[in-house]
Amino acid sequence: MTDPHWQRVKAIFAEAMERPPHERAGWLDAACADDPSLRAEVVSLLDVGQDSASLPRARAAVAAAARGLVASANAPPTESVLQRMLETALGLQYEIVRPLGEGGMGAVYLARERALERFVAIKVLRPELAEAGVGRERFRREARIAAQLSHPGIVPLHTFGEVGGLWYFVMGYVRGPSLAERLRLEGSMSFDDARRVLGELAEALECAHRSGVVHRDIKPANVLLDADSGRAVLADFGIAQLREPDDDLTASGMAIGTPQYMSPEQVLGERTVDERSDIYSLGALGYRVLSGREPFDGQHATQVMRQRLLRDPPPLAPLVPASAAPLAAVVMRCLARDPALRWQSARDLRAALERASGGEAAAPLRELPAFGAYAMLWAALWTVLALRASHSSDRLLLLLVALVVPLGFGLHAWNVGGDELPLRELARLSFRPSEWWGMWWPASLRRPSDLYARLPRVARLVRIALSALIAGLPTSILLRGWIEASPHAWLPALVPRVLSVVEWGLIASSALAIAVAAGWARARGASVSETLRLLFGSTAPSMGWSSPRLSGMLRPRAGQVRAPRADDAADLARAICETVALAPASVAEPARDAGRVARDLAARIEATDVEITALSRHGGVSELDRLVAQLDALESAPGGDERDELAALMRRQLDVVQRMRVRCEMLTAHRGRMLELLRGIWRRLTLVRDVAAEKGDLPSAQSEHLDAVLAEARQVRQ
Repeated sequence: MTDPHWQRVKAIFAEAMERPPHERAGWLDAACADDPSLRAEVVSLLDVGQDSASLPRARAAVAAAARGLVASANAPPTESVLQRMLETALGLQYEIVRPLGEGGMGAVYLARERALERFVAIKVLRPELAEAGVGRERFRREARIAAQLSHPGIVPLHTFGEVGGLWYFVMGYVRGPSLAERLRLEGSMSFDDARRVLGELAEALECAHRSGVVHRDIKPANVLLDADSGRAVLADFGIAQLREPDDDLTASGMAIGTPQYMSPEQVLGERTVDERSDIYSLGALGYRVLSGREPFDGQHATQVMRQRLLRDPPPLAPLVPASAAPLAAVVMRCLARDPALRWQSARDLRAALERASGGEAAAPLRELPAFGAYAMLWAALWTVLALRASHSSDRLLLLLVALVVPLGFGLHAWNVGGDELPLRELARLSFRPSEWWGMWWPASLRRPSDLYARLPRVARLVRIALSALIAGLPTSILLRGWIEASPHAWLPALVPRVLSVVEWGLIASSALAIAVAAGWARARGASVSETLRLLFGSTAPSMGWSSPRLSGMLRPRAGQVRAPRADDAADLARAICETVALAPASVAEPARDAGRVARDLAARIEATDVEITALSRHGGVSELDRLVAQLDALESAPGGDERDELAALMRRQLDVVQRMRVRCEMLTAHRGRMLELLRGIWRRLTLVRDVAAEKGDLPSAQSEHLDAVLAEARQVRQ
């Protein structure tokens, strides 16, 4: 087993290396307060790194300390041995920065590729497994599967090889936490985030299934959340199955996978596991993401697997908000024990997920929104013309024309959705506004994600005034023309004049509302394009609404704090502090503690951003290119002492810049960790507040989760 003391030394040393030099002493005092000898040991390792001014030299010191422990221990620290082997085998091509994770077959390390100056992830097979032919073949097979899958939602493979008995492959580096880590901190995900993650994973599985690959191990730990793009990325095809007759490595008749997420056919070890098994596993993941709990509970893996064979999981709808009920229904269909009752392909699942969010994925259904309104408008216009006709036969023909479009609309709607949607849901879908529509519309017919109700009051008044103008002006003009063309004795002569005043009143009120609202938006710093979007733009969610000014103008939902931007530390701290102010008295103390920790984390993230900016400015790729070009020019010029001295100086500069890039990456990872903790505090605090408001007392389980996240945040910020 790995020596516990050495594990602690490594953990503290790694954390200290990520901190600025001026913060290390204070942090070490707190981390090693109970063990002065431990502090001295870590300080000696840091001194080696500082004297050498080289991260590789510091890691060599750690490796030397590890070798000293190996001599006195029964078993070596495996990950240290693997890292030393990797540095020896690939040191000329890659600089090994730090471990990223460890699994049953090997370990994954973050590395800097020297030739291309990019960060990559290197997966290494354990030497004892490499000695067995089956282990090598499984590893090679995983690389081969990853190589044939090209999709932004699947971790890319760069290269595969073997050096001195060390088997490895190099993958794209996804900076960000795993979904398992996100769920550990936050418990569950919001409706929008859950639907997006499930949709992106379904899209990635669609690509894998087209290539004949069944993943067979869909679980939160194998989903990475890219911090740069926010996209969910599928990883680890170690036990994937190929639809090939000679795929004997996975057709063993044994249960292979993770018990909490295996399909019933995987539990039975069936040799004909197909794409629908992945759909079941993705449904189990969706259940966990939405509800914060696994579909089946049990202390032992055998209990969990047996339950999966005997019964369906508890209904998901009672565990989620009402707005997530359509998504819950999609997830529950994934969890049908009979594969024939599930979604039959990842494409079908992805379409269902988009429909559940209010976005009609299938092409025929995409045509339905606003079709009902168009049909009603058509019928109204032709009915008016029919009423004005002088002959009864003409009136009858015009009424028939008025019915053509409504009847066609009804038949089309039934054909494209009658088999899978109830009549009421089909009607509601048909009378939704088009995505480009931004004016007034009945609230019950809007999409669940529509932003209209969250617009500031002045923006909604402008849109109501314009809606009245659009509907009222042509109606008034037509009515006035009809009255003037055919005077009626029972109508006062003043009516046309009143209608004329109404028309000008509609125009004037709309212009006044636009002028006042535009001045209000400009006074709050909105640009011209932001003002136009605020007053006239579509209210469907889009990237245009994510700008800091516009998102700051949107009102929170009733009784809620305005949701923070997930990538903005200051906005997260703002939302947490506002939630603290609204928290019930029963959770006042932990809420205040959360506010203090959040403010401190946000301040540390801001300081880290300053350092990252400075490192990026002085240690960017352009600076590396400049130094490499100058060094090449010097080395190709005729010799001389001055030239050699200058070349040596530039090589030292190049080494410093490369270390700055590594330092920048380490700081970026640390910043991401602090941001994840801020998000975790926000989610846990809102859950504690909601449960306390509902039950009237401090919820013990939720409070313990919040305390755990706060304790972890305190440790990270030290």
